[in-house]
Amino acid sequence: MNVTSDRYIRFPVFPTPWGIPISDDSLSYYDLTVAGRTDKARPPMADHQQWMAAHYHARTPTTRPRLPLRQLVGPQPEDGPLVSYHKPDSDLEQNARVLWGHPCTFLRGPTPRQRRQNREKEREKQNDARDGDENQGNSTTSPVAGFETGASPSSRHGDAASTPASVESNQQFTQMQQVMPFEENMPEPSRPSILSNTLGLDLKTHAEYIGPTDYRDPVLLDLHRPNLLNQEAPPLSTTSTFARRLDYQTVFLVHPDESTASEKMRIADLDAIEATVHPLGRTLVDLYFRIVHPSFPILHKDVFISKHRLSHRHFAPSLLAAVYLVALDWQLYDSQLAGREVESIPDPAALEELAERTINQDMRRPKLSTLEAGLLLLQRNRKIVESGSHTHPMSNRMFTAQIVAMAQDLGIHIDCSSWSIPAWEVGLRRRLAWALYMQDRWGACVHGRPFLIQDNDWDVRPCTAPDYPELGQMNPEANPDHTSPIIVGWDLFIRHIELTQILSDVIRTFYSAAATRVGGTLDQMGVVAAVELAKPLVFRLREWHANLPARLQLQNTQLRELCANGALHLAHAAVEIALHRALVRITTPDTPASLYEVLRSTARAKLQSAIELLGSLRPEHTAAFWGSAAAYQAAEIGSLAGLLWATADSFDEMAWCASRVDELRWALRVRGAAAPFAREALRLLERDIGGLGMVKTANDSIS
Repeated sequence: MNVTSDRYIRFPVFPTPWGIPISDDSLSYYDLTVAGRTDKARPPMADHQQWMAAHYHARTPTTRPRLPLRQLVGPQPEDGPLVSYHKPDSDLEQNARVLWGHPCTFLRGPTPRQRRQNREKEREKQNDARDGDENQGNSTTSPVAGFETGASPSSRHGDAASTPASVESNQQFTQMQQVMPFEENMPEPSRPSILSNTLGLDLKTHAEYIGPTDYRDPVLLDLHRPNLLNQEAPPLSTTSTFARRLDYQTVFLVHPDESTASEKMRIADLDAIEATVHPLGRTLVDLYFRIVHPSFPILHKDVFISKHRLSHRHFAPSLLAAVYLVALDWQLYDSQLAGREVESIPDPAALEELAERTINQDMRRPKLSTLEAGLLLLQRNRKIVESGSHTHPMSNRMFTAQIVAMAQDLGIHIDCSSWSIPAWEVGLRRRLAWALYMQDRWGACVHGRPFLIQDNDWDVRPCTAPDYPELGQMNPEANPDHTSPIIVGWDLFIRHIELTQILSDVIRTFYSAAATRVGGTLDQMGVVAAVELAKPLVFRLREWHANLPARLQLQNTQLRELCANGALHLAHAAVEIALHRALVRITTPDTPASLYEVLRSTARAKLQSAIELLGSLRPEHTAAFWGSAAAYQAAEIGSLAGLLWATADSFDEMAWCASRVDELRWALRVRGAAAPFAREALRLLERDIGGLGMVKTANDSIS
């Protein structure tokens, strides 16, 4: 074989069981560099580490390491050149690349091998001869129009050719559908083309992130590849685990879901969920994306709606139930739902039971949809209020811990910017990551617990406009007065993230075990130094509030539209309350009198401001979407009032604090009917141990 040393050879890589997906929009190759044995011979073992450093680490972050080609293409002629591979810098030489004198025939996907086709034809003939006419009734139907016809749910990544395993999987699924109760003989839904090459959205597989200290070393996973020349490529199926490398540092193991039985259960659960809301499924989806999604954008709207319009069976059951369940909380804001008889409204209790049961099942095979479902279920204030069963708050905290652990298995906590996944999935992962971060930080704050997500292990870039495809051609910065729900909702989400980062610093500085323990940082520095430590946080909060655009101001409401700005301003008040509670606590008899008075007067001012904020909430605010922390944020206001009352130096100050408690109660009571978070906050203040009932009693006894 006479090949010059600078000749490049393009050799097609088979689909994703070996880690390189083939998507609809791009082709993935290993490009082979051919050189003589003399200048590409591997060095002696003594210099092996130096050789590896030169060939493995001298790469851009998106370039795969050099590995011995024999592990990829099998033995080569003894007198032939030694071949190694690297990722190409360009595709200019594509038409000129050949392999051992034969031009490359790779056009769209791996060309099926002739011997495989012959064997499959013989197998099909044998099956037909054995089964007779029985198999004729199980023929698969054509895909639904509107999506690519070449991508079935069995094809994992892109336009890979059909394989025997995918054919058998389709036949089993078709037989399974004959026993489904909701839609008999429903054809297997076509896989939307937008899901091609995604990592965490496949219905029949789930991905596991391989961390840097995992016993399964990523380099060894790279070496574990089939012999592409002498070993036939196994079919694309869901029967075996394979590695998928997304960039230079990141490897996932993609596992098949448990069994065909679990798929049958998934379909049955989805049919049960759809039957519970039938025929209002599409109405509830539209209601969810109109009210909840703008300020809590943890779903990809186009992906969700395209799948839902095609079939309700395209989802994880827990996510579909969670979306329906959350949307039901705003049934009065849809004319079709509001005009129905009470008996014909979907039963939230039945949906809630299905959601809780299915999410426990989905956690055994976690996907991005499982994380989305968990975050949505955590936001339901109405669940506690309307059911009357006030679950212990630690149950939500433990559920959050499960969600965080599952998210780390999905690699949510690391930067995905350079991964070989669609750009829209990068944005979705980033939005999910920050939503989870906020859930962790606020959960730690209101429950007095440590962070579940550590800053040292958090490597997620800030959200930007390209991460939210629905912004489209809009430019919020160029038009700050724009009041589109999409722009306002995105701004709210970004500002919530910024505020949560300030809260994280407040908790770390004044509430962590290292700060509050005997002999900790606060003890060592004293009150005066601690106040100096708080000043940068006070300035950050003040600057954050001053930089809010006009469209996020509390009074900026639109005619006949709900306004979620109130939740943002309550969160800001809660961060201020948390900071000043810490400063009031650290005061001692030795604190300078002037500093002591400044701290308490500032805390009283923040308390008054927070209560006035609650009193200024209009129906457009209280009926909008409020997150899971809202009830506790309102209760934190009462906690500061109780702390000031308990540490007051005079009867006048105690009376003032008791009056503020009554004012807070009234603000929550008159809004409790329309705002479940206000009703729950009132319950927390009145009934829980450490509530504010004693404040009024003590004030009466004083007078």
